[in-house]
Amino acid sequence: MKRILFLTQGDIEIASSRHRVFQYLPVLEKSGIEAVVHPAVTTEESREAFAARSWQTGVRRLFRTFTRRVRDLHQLRDFDYIFVQKPILPGPFFNMELRISREAKMIFDFDDAIFMKKRGGMPIANIWPQSGRVAGICRRAHRVVVGNEFLAKFVRKAKAAPVVLPTAVDTEAFAAGSNFEKRAQKIPVLGWVGSRSTQSDLKLLFPPLIQLHSRTPFVVRIIGGSQEPVPLRFPIEWKPWSLQTEINDIAHLDYGLAPMEDNAWNRGKCGLKILQYWAAGVPVIASSMGIYKEIIRDGENGMLAATETEWTEKLLALIKNRDLRQKIIDGGHKTVEEKFSLRALTPHFLSLFEEPLTPSP
Repeated sequence: MKRILFLTQGDIEIASSRHRVFQYLPVLEKSGIEAVVHPAVTTEESREAFAARSWQTGVRRLFRTFTRRVRDLHQLRDFDYIFVQKPILPGPFFNMELRISREAKMIFDFDDAIFMKKRGGMPIANIWPQSGRVAGICRRAHRVVVGNEFLAKFVRKAKAAPVVLPTAVDTEAFAAGSNFEKRAQKIPVLGWVGSRSTQSDLKLLFPPLIQLHSRTPFVVRIIGGSQEPVPLRFPIEWKPWSLQTEINDIAHLDYGLAPMEDNAWNRGKCGLKILQYWAAGVPVIASSMGIYKEIIRDGENGMLAATETEWTEKLLALIKNRDLRQKIIDGGHKTVEEKFSLRALTPHFLSLFEEPLTPSP
């Protein structure tokens, strides 16, 4: 039996680990592959580090990860592949990936621009330049898996061959969890789902939403993030994110908002919230940049907005035009089913552990 050790960033509540590893585990089991998952940190540890944002919590988190990964190093030869999700520790700490690549077939996976400093990231992880280190890991890996073409360009520049595997969503789970009749004749709910690390992007929407509220009523619902006072003229609902209620919470939105500041870090994003909106049958409007601009066909499977005026006018058009709204919903559902569903991407994921490799989707 083939055995794979997954060294993930976190447990199932960490979005990148959930969508790029955990949701594939049942498929691996059905295929006769034994998968062992060792997260670097728990959800509780990640929340503690993010909330404190201090050197002390950062060092504690690094120590926990270090000790866990040292134990993992003693098991490398028990597995056919070692799947490493993002660099294990920030440089110039002990380069564990070098040891892994020498003793096993290492598959290196990342879905963010980890070769850049992350704005708002933990200070201890942003001190040293990551570009050269990540490039070196890519060259030593048996395979390098990335979430989009922007990241693939970096891998090619590093003289390695990337496998582009988009982040997948389980559309069947969304279909089962959002099987209800949306209420009619109600104030529209404009929703956003995200985390504290991306919550600053919401500020891009404040001016256009103020203008929109003078023309039509609505409620903004924020799922995830951190509740804070916002001096605005329209109602805002704050709802904590929960893995157990995520699908239902997204499905109950009337419109999905995806603002994103145009910068180098964000251009490496893989657009998970867009895929979730599509899977839940929620019409999408997003910033015209990065992955959003690549996967959204304006007016067909979503709406793209580059200015405050465009945000206001396109949201108003979606709210007022029922036919346009349904067209966007249908187009989004087709796109996610064909290109980003767990069902569509599973064969490509499984091929990562085969020789030779199936071409990328």
